[in-house]
Amino acid sequence: MNYLGNSISGYRAAGDGRRELIFFCLWALAVYAKFFGLECEVWGRLPRAPLAYALSAALCAAFAAALSLLPRRVRFACALALDLAFSALIVTDLLHMRFYSDLFTLHNLGLSGQVDDVSDSVLALLSPRDILYFCDIPLLLVYRRFAARARAANLFGALTPRRAAVSCAALAASLGLFLFLIDGYDRRMPNALSAMWDRPAVCCNVGAMAYHAADARNVLRASFGRRALSAAEREAAAEEFAAFRASLRPPYPEAFGAAKGKNLIMIQAESLQSFVIGLRVNGREVTPNLNRFAREASFAGDLYVQTGLGNSADAEFLANAGMYPARSGVAYIRFADRSYDALPRVLRAHGYAALAMHGDRAGFWNRAHMYPSLGFERFVSKKDYEVDEAVGLGLSDASFFRQSLAMLETEKRPFYAFLVSLSSHYPFGFPELLKLADFDQGSEAEGTILRSYLAAIHYFDREFGRFIGGLKENGLYDESVVIIYGDHSAIPKWDSASLGKLLGKNLDNEWEWRAANMVPMMVRVPGGAKLPYVCGRALGQIDIPASAASLLGVEFSSGLGRNIFAPEPASAPVIFRSGGYVCGGTLVEPASKNAVDIRTGEEEEYGAPFAEMSAFCARILGLSDKILEYGLRLNSAR
Repeated sequence: MNYLGNSISGYRAAGDGRRELIFFCLWALAVYAKFFGLECEVWGRLPRAPLAYALSAALCAAFAAALSLLPRRVRFACALALDLAFSALIVTDLLHMRFYSDLFTLHNLGLSGQVDDVSDSVLALLSPRDILYFCDIPLLLVYRRFAARARAANLFGALTPRRAAVSCAALAASLGLFLFLIDGYDRRMPNALSAMWDRPAVCCNVGAMAYHAADARNVLRASFGRRALSAAEREAAAEEFAAFRASLRPPYPEAFGAAKGKNLIMIQAESLQSFVIGLRVNGREVTPNLNRFAREASFAGDLYVQTGLGNSADAEFLANAGMYPARSGVAYIRFADRSYDALPRVLRAHGYAALAMHGDRAGFWNRAHMYPSLGFERFVSKKDYEVDEAVGLGLSDASFFRQSLAMLETEKRPFYAFLVSLSSHYPFGFPELLKLADFDQGSEAEGTILRSYLAAIHYFDREFGRFIGGLKENGLYDESVVIIYGDHSAIPKWDSASLGKLLGKNLDNEWEWRAANMVPMMVRVPGGAKLPYVCGRALGQIDIPASAASLLGVEFSSGLGRNIFAPEPASAPVIFRSGGYVCGGTLVEPASKNAVDIRTGEEEEYGAPFAEMSAFCARILGLSDKILEYGLRLNSAR
């Protein structure tokens, strides 16, 4: 007790300035420690640069100095509120890293209305240790209580001219150091902070606080400071687009118009990955109906996933607009006010009806606004179905396919129907779904996520098989081109060990991981004739709309994809939103100047040919960004 009394006496004897200095030092240290904890999770994937330590410290000092300039009465409340906001931001980053392997960006604030719909996914990603990011808040409250017990009624001193001068000097010094260091980084790595093509890498280089500061700057610039394109820049973009279109090869004669005038039924399968096709677990086929459809198909192959943060929405955008995802945020959220010469609009110009069908609410991923922008004239959403069976996030796939089939029977022909499944959504372990799946896996598949995923896909496969059976019964099967493809990867990076064990592969390498995350695409034209394509050429989701339109005898000349059924060179690249690409069997990462043979894992020399291809891919991504951000319509629907 004497020790405590002496401590209190000594603390009481300290001046207001010293007590306040102690508080803000503790506050800054707590904030620094929390962001350090976030960075530790990112470092597990990428090396960290020493610069990040200095930038984080400078920003913590700047925030503390700025808080000390506030009026005495609100200083503590504002410090606590800012601390709480930082904690919430850090946990949001952690959730994004665990699911997307990426950091949160302010462009995604428009998605906040979707939290209720994916609450199960969010809860599955939370960890008990996440509460540690909030534990400093009660400690700061205890400190204030301690100050009150010491009869230091004024924990914070009055803002005298001398105090204000000291705080302003500290603020100027810390901000000056931050700006000096960040400017040096910007000079060494031009456009890294503005393009944000690899957010975790930026975080490791400059720290999480500096990353978010740069992200906030980018959002403000995009919202308020974006300059208009000059006439010369618009002309240059049009010339770049025309040059790309002119470089494309015409389709094989036997493929173009192979199903002229027929319907198009395209199914985007939630979380369907290529590795499940043909896979047996505990002696049972995971996807017997998809296996059968692949044998009947005119084309069956694998696509590289090209989605960004938008996942399913990005896949829809790639498959319908033939454009790359937005470089920040999600195109469905940021650019739904545009008008796109996408596949639905192009087919409508040729006499097709175009409808989208999905068993979720119309507002999710902003589909109610984006689908008309893509050219769909009708959107059949959850409110238009009888929700007689719900699984996970919405209408069960069984009910969705059954009711959609009945609607298609009476649809005006020819039609383009775009169906998006839902039940096999992360985290896959919905109790009602696992019960419906009835898929015993024994002990072959380890890991809760992987086991639940295989059961979910087995359920989807069964309902897809019933849908195909219904198409055959009502005569639509031989009157329609049927396409099915997967939208994005399913197994999170943190569960890669379970997937690697199932597949007998080491998925620690980036090239192995990308290959394991490929998605299937199967196409059947009436009659089932096989379609010609270049064997061995890498394919991407952006190639879907041009390929589908070609089979109907329609030229799709609006996107940046290639026709799968055209003699394109095997070296034609599949470009990822990060700036990396696959070209001629090699995975290339221009940012790190790495090139790896995807068949052998051997590193290749990053020479002039790769540098030239990297520049081309960067130009194409830049062109896509200009089309999106400025609403350019470089080619009208024909």
